[in-house]
Amino acid sequence: MKKGWPTKTLAEVCQIKPPKSEAREKVSASSLVSFLPMEDMGIDVKYVQATQTKPLSAVVGSYTYFADGDVLLAKITPCFENGKLGIADGLKNGIGFGSSEYFVFRPDETVSKEWLYYFLSRETFRVEGAARMSGAVGHKRVSKEFIEECSIPVPPLAEQQRIVARLDALSEETQRLARLYEQKLAALEALKKTLLHQAFSGQL
Repeated sequence: MKKGWPTKTLAEVCQIKPPKSEAREKVSASSLVSFLPMEDMGIDVKYVQATQTKPLSAVVGSYTYFADGDVLLAKITPCFENGKLGIADGLKNGIGFGSSEYFVFRPDETVSKEWLYYFLSRETFRVEGAARMSGAVGHKRVSKEFIEECSIPVPPLAEQQRIVARLDALSEETQRLARLYEQKLAALEALKKTLLHQAFSGQL
């Protein structure tokens, strides 16, 4: 952590688990809202892609509520360790519901949602969280206490935005190189198949 940056707990800078009453106040029971089951949550994908919709009345009872701009984090193993995490964006009527196995964070005015996203995506955070899991084997969850008490550095917003921009650029370059690598692997596999065919048909 850079010297001079203040630190606060996640509970101090985020509303954790915003109330479902917000959704009821914004839309009617028959209105469509986005629905995001755990299997649809991406891994290390910055923005949540919720493609399903359901009436509010069908999801408000037993699912986790979130809204545009909230940050979602899987709390159960192995989804937590695998990096199921994202920023809610473009939700139907600005409202989403999903798995009960999500933590939902709504950062205050001192922390940008992108800064929080990158903080939660760190490997060290996942290792520390996994060490604080409890529950039966195969159904272990990160403790609420660990999440609330976890310390996050809070530099000025301008500094957060500068660093986020650099991390975004690095992520884009990483994805470009990964795509290039996959294309080369596919080309090598195609070449291997051709050579095998030639080898056993007397053409090599």
